[in-house]
Amino acid sequence: MNANDNYFGKVIYQYTSEQAEEDGILFDITKLNDEWKKGLFNYVTTNLMSKGYLDEKGSINLPNLLDLLNQANLIVKIKSNYFHDSNTFYAGQIELPSGERQEIFIEQNETGKFTVLLPEDH
Repeated sequence: MNANDNYFGKVIYQYTSEQAEEDGILFDITKLNDEWKKGLFNYVTTNLMSKGYLDEKGSINLPNLLDLLNQANLIVKIKSNYFHDSNTFYAGQIELPSGERQEIFIEQNETGKFTVLLPEDH
């Protein structure tokens, strides 16, 4: 196999995270703070962002977003045996800003970082 092949054969089409960001499907959190480029996550789906991580004007609610990232980080930490057992996919429950419980997926993207998303965004 060469670099353009995968288990199922040659890739016919690839939709990148950058394209999804341009289409308004993903939000690049690293654009908010350059230091976040060192972290596990670089994207959150806009569907998840609409669950209380944006204020009434559509601006980022930074405290709520930080809470989301902390909860996602805790899911990865626990499910990866304190970062000893790496995987490309994690799932767990978070508390949304509304107080509701929500399942989220945390999936590695082509950049090597992770996207935080709702199950229906998968």
